[in-house]
This record gives sequence, C-alpha cells and structure tokens, in this order.
Amino acid sequence: MDHAFSNRLLCVSLFQGFSRLDFLDLVEKVPLDFRTLKADKHIVKQGEECHALCILLKGEVTAEASSPDHTYRYREQLTAPWVVQPECLFGLHNRYTHTFRALTETQTVWLTKAIVLDLLTHYPAFQINFYNTLSTFAQNTKQQLWQIRRTTEEERFRAFLQRRSLRPAGKKTLHIRMEDLAVELGVTRLRVSQMLARLASQGKLTTSRGVIEIPALETL
Repeated sequence: MDHAFSNRLLCVSLFQGFSRLDFLDLVEKVPLDFRTLKADKHIVKQGEECHALCILLKGEVTAEASSPDHTYRYREQLTAPWVVQPECLFGLHNRYTHTFRALTETQTVWLTKAIVLDLLTHYPAFQINFYNTLSTFAQNTKQQLWQIRRTTEEERFRAFLQRRSLRPAGKKTLHIRMEDLAVELGVTRLRVSQMLARLASQGKLTTSRGVIEIPALETL
C-alpha cells in the first residue's frame, strides 16, 4: 500500500485510536480498494444503492441533493477526510441522498459491507468510532425536529439551510425560485426578496436568477 494513502487513512475519524500494530494488522488482512478520481468525476449519485463505505482521503468534493419534488437543489463543498453517508450502508433506506462529485483530484478508499462487518467484529476502536458516528447523526437529526419555531425570515432561512447541510459551515449554493423559497419559509415572496437583499447588503450571500450563493454558512 502507498504510504501516503495509509497515512491519510489514519486521519479518518473511523480509525482514530488505532495503534500502529492494529493498523499494520488491518492493512495486512483487509483488502482495501483505493481509487483516484479526476476532477468533475462522480463518486456516488443520489438514489444509488449504497453497497460499500466510501471514505474521502484527499481532495475537495461537492455534495448536492435535489428536493423530492425537484423544485430546488442544494450543493455544498466538503474537504477530505470525509466519510460518505455511513448511515446509508445498512438499514431499510440504503440509498444515497446526495450526489458527490470530485471538485479536485480526489483519493478514496472503499470498504465493502463484509469488510465493515469484519472491522466491527475484530477492531474495538473502529466499532466505537462507527457507532459514535451513527449515533451523532441520529441525535442531530432528532434534535432538528424539536427546534423552536423561528420567527424572523433570516432565522427561518438559516434553519432551512442548516437542516439540509452535511456540514454546518462552509460554502453552500441553493438553486431555487423566489416563490418556492417563500413557500418553504412560510412567508410572502416580497418578504423573501427583502430578506435576501438585507443579507446581501451585509456581504453574507450573493444572488442571481434562481441561485443563492452563501460563502460561509457559519457567518449567515
């Protein structure tokens, strides 16, 4: 195995707590599928069935999701290391909810379900990290359902974006018509237009026809 790949793998949250001996044992026994993708290549697509765990080791990617009625699309930029939707690997709904595309040359490693089950059985550190990842995802999802109803347009818009974000920070792009955003926020189109104008004047976003660009969600 390339040492650069293995060193990057140790930086992934799922492998935190591994001793050097554990990692050498893993590399010797587990067939790891390393891949390098050029910029603009798809990694996974929304709606595809998840057959393996994909881990980004190097590079930048975009993650984009379309609403069920296809009235809007939401895209964000992510940087490796990143585990691609581990919650989709098992369970009743094991299809990706986002399309991941390489923004730069990207290095990945793929672990089949059988390999993941083997790691969960034989490596306690991996087991704890994997369960913590799934538990955190479930807890965050449930917490969002019980948030206090937002009163201002800015608060509703921020909550709308945060609920759809894989990472609550960084660059985000929303493709949506003004009238559809008004329906989502429960306000009039005029109030949406005024809200976006206020945020744009503060330098927190830019707008063009049907597109809203947020350079840093954490500052919105």
